[in-house]
Amino acid sequence: MQLPNVEEMSAAEKKWFAHSIAGMVVADGRTDQSEMNFLKEAINFLDDKEEVSKIMNVIKEGKTPEMSSLEIDPKQAFLMLKYLAQLMVADANLATKEISFFLLSGRLLGFNNEILTKFWKSARALLEKDLPQGIIETPNLKAKVCLTKVDETGFSFRMNKAMMPNVKIRLKVCKPFQADHPLEGDDAYWDVVTCKMSKQYPVKFDEGRYMVRATFEQKLADFHGILQIIHPENYAVVSDGGFFKTNKNSLLGSYVGCYVCDNPRIKFFVLHSKSMITEPNIFGVSSFIRSVGNLDFCDFNLIQVASCSKCGFSSNDKEHFNRLKSDKSVFSVEEFSTGWEEKVSPFLKKAQAAADKFYGDDRDMELGILSYDLAIATFEQLARFISDDQKKGEVLRKQTSMLMIQAELLMESKVRDAAEANLNKVVDLWVPIFERLKGSLMIHVCLLLFQIKIYFNDLQSAAQYMKFMDNFDTEGKLEEGTEEYKELKLSSAKLKATFDDRGLLSKKILKHFHLDDM
Repeated sequence: MQLPNVEEMSAAEKKWFAHSIAGMVVADGRTDQSEMNFLKEAINFLDDKEEVSKIMNVIKEGKTPEMSSLEIDPKQAFLMLKYLAQLMVADANLATKEISFFLLSGRLLGFNNEILTKFWKSARALLEKDLPQGIIETPNLKAKVCLTKVDETGFSFRMNKAMMPNVKIRLKVCKPFQADHPLEGDDAYWDVVTCKMSKQYPVKFDEGRYMVRATFEQKLADFHGILQIIHPENYAVVSDGGFFKTNKNSLLGSYVGCYVCDNPRIKFFVLHSKSMITEPNIFGVSSFIRSVGNLDFCDFNLIQVASCSKCGFSSNDKEHFNRLKSDKSVFSVEEFSTGWEEKVSPFLKKAQAAADKFYGDDRDMELGILSYDLAIATFEQLARFISDDQKKGEVLRKQTSMLMIQAELLMESKVRDAAEANLNKVVDLWVPIFERLKGSLMIHVCLLLFQIKIYFNDLQSAAQYMKFMDNFDTEGKLEEGTEEYKELKLSSAKLKATFDDRGLLSKKILKHFHLDDM
């Protein structure tokens, strides 16, 4: 999260901005360590020690500072507001008092309510994108909602209309999405848990919306999916191999087995939910910026790929490993093994030479990049034996993910040519089968190929993908509310935004794959 250019600010503007940050930190009545990190940045750009002392008093007293209107360059004002919006959700929570302070600050900067509402709702959407989701049903409605404040007694969710008092609610918690093996129908949800609406109230600053609290009316079990939300540490990766202690308190570790060579001691790491502040690059790949609260920082991109030390099979998907005796491989081990040893040998030797530094949770950038070499080779091998385009597409999607994350790491390591070579590899993967893809997969691939073409300033090719997206559902056959319909709407909006910002997203402009690093 980048600060506005404070070097161009006057002393009065710096003072105002620092006080606005301090006010946001204390707005919800508690001070989170992740928010204090931002406050330290604010103090660093102040020259007046007396002002620093005043800000620290604001924190100690827990009272929002008195602030007046500020006349400042509109661009700087916009960047200030953007920073405050991101700070609002830095502690993985969004309180009404934080919204109130944000609106006050925005008005003092001269912004109207319409713009401010868009800002804080965007911040809320950013916060909610990683929250657990579920389907709630009553006799009169069925809706997909984000689940908040989940505990042993119940959960909360937001609705666009009031509900009947004490109405019975059936909740089906959505299972985590798996790119390689998408779950469909009832398999995509945990078992129904019976609930009852206990209270509701209008959402302040969001007219027509209500926050509803529901209580559980039956004993919770593993098959309801609620306990996995409340106690994720107990469900990191259920495995016969058991758990192991990690070096960082933000990580959970389990031993899994290799289907290819029967190695039972592969370390698989899982990051605590909402433990890191992340920022997406221009292709949507997350960069890990800082930790939340007192958790140890972990650049999970470096260690998310689990790798077998014996045969080199590597993946960041637990479904590709043997976790329980009853598990069966989702791929043909015999076919995969054909030519695998020769293919993986150069990468495997490097990994084995690094020993625990590679196979533990302390990989450096070089070893992190190596882990993706192994994973990319793994998915190339898996894709070799699949003839069905749609099934092959799911494996290629995983391979694409590995290529894109590795490209991010390479770019951050200033190996631009290799990073851009990965982008071209992604294009080469999809172009031969693109027109034979279906549904959401085709929509996702279309957007990514468009973004890559824009980056390389290949506007002619980009225009073809834009035209394809525009014509995807010209007859309106997609049913409103379906996942494919939502994916099309969201991807179309992202594609348009990319096109509108094409002047900023070209390789000639960008030093990294991030707009803040131009």
